[in-house]
Amino acid sequence: MKTTARLTHEKIRFDESKDLHLLLELQAPAVDWQSRRPPVCVLPVVDVSGSMQGAKLAYAKQSVTKLVDHLAPGDFCGLVVFTTEVTVVAPPVEMTVARKAELKARIVELHAQAQTNLAGGMLTGLELVNDPRIPEALPRRVILFTDGLANTGPATAHGDVLRLLEANLGKATVSAFGYGEDADHELLRDLSTKGKGNYALVRNPEDALSAFARELGGLLSTYARDLELVVRPAPGASLTDVVSDVDSTPVDGGGVRIKLPDLLGEELRQIVLGVHLDRRDAPGAMRVVEVSGRYTLVAVDTLRSRAETFELAVDVRRVPAGEEQVEPTRDVDEAVAAAQLVRAQIQAEERAARGDYAGAQQVVGVFCQEAIARGHQVLADASEQVLHDIADSAAFARSTSTRASMRKGFTRASAGMVAPEVEALLERSGRRTKSSSQRAMEDAFGAPKPGDADTTRRATSSRPSLTRKRSRS
Repeated sequence: MKTTARLTHEKIRFDESKDLHLLLELQAPAVDWQSRRPPVCVLPVVDVSGSMQGAKLAYAKQSVTKLVDHLAPGDFCGLVVFTTEVTVVAPPVEMTVARKAELKARIVELHAQAQTNLAGGMLTGLELVNDPRIPEALPRRVILFTDGLANTGPATAHGDVLRLLEANLGKATVSAFGYGEDADHELLRDLSTKGKGNYALVRNPEDALSAFARELGGLLSTYARDLELVVRPAPGASLTDVVSDVDSTPVDGGGVRIKLPDLLGEELRQIVLGVHLDRRDAPGAMRVVEVSGRYTLVAVDTLRSRAETFELAVDVRRVPAGEEQVEPTRDVDEAVAAAQLVRAQIQAEERAARGDYAGAQQVVGVFCQEAIARGHQVLADASEQVLHDIADSAAFARSTSTRASMRKGFTRASAGMVAPEVEALLERSGRRTKSSSQRAMEDAFGAPKPGDADTTRRATSSRPSLTRKRSRS
């Protein structure tokens, strides 16, 4: 893995204090996912309540069947379904030809009934994938498929379901796919965020295939997991902020520990921190921060995980007046601005959730003007999309998927399914939106590609809509 660290400015005046930003980059190599990929443990947890009857359940079943088709010896898979009750159709076991055939036969038999015990299905899935009999090295992913609101089971309120997830996550990660516009997309997005997985709104049957193809493609191309970085400031420097939307905690000495769940093959992760430098008495090189990192390498020739570490040191030149770098390095500043966009969006969403839409618009509007002034037009365009999505209560309610895509995409572009309008913005900004294995899985699943002229026609005419028109179940 290639690791780099750069500051927005390489030369600053020695006789003045300075606030600037640090960009940490982790770049994974390509993974030979077809012949040398690591095994995975994946457990679909499917809503089979009454409202899933018809196209929704049919395409969920098709997606899970395609998943099973693409698993190999060494992979673990099973199936859990939930209505009012939770049923373990098959616990996760190592796949063989016979077990794959048996599991696919059980998928065919699924039918819709009763209510939506989302929390119960989630807890059962987590318990199964955290079974100590599953090999320690395997990445473990629970994937929720649902179209409704949690209305029965051990928890139904938003906060209660999230607390159950946090208490029972263990070594697993959780992704969530919401079928139809009126599923509880705020909850599903938050479950995927806290569960360190992916989220997708499935508006039509084709979306189901595309979302699940990217999900499986990402799992099969995992390069490293359990990444942890510790950043410590040197004398005369201090960390002022973690700008990026990452899991961070302070450590002794004014440092910070940052945790990342995984890194896909070919993926570039960018982490932005704020740094303050004190004035100095004389010119010269100055150490700013030292970075130590560790991770579990899972995509190796031996197909066995192993621990890896790295270290970085970042220096800056303190120079006399007139020799300093006036403008920030453009590509570093663009990465900083992308992290600031996500922060502005999070702050705006918190205000919008309280009904303060004017305040939410102000937060994003200020960023938009700053992005224009700094020459980052794509990020300004992205902020315009956020402004549209938080304009009022109706826009905010219907834009969960787009907002989640924006937040995830500008934090981690290749993580999973994103809304088409956001994918276009990410590609304009030069971000890789999917790995080679995700593209290959889309081809294998027969999923439509963004820009496919026939996609909209198929989604609106020849396929039934997934938007529910009747009462919840």
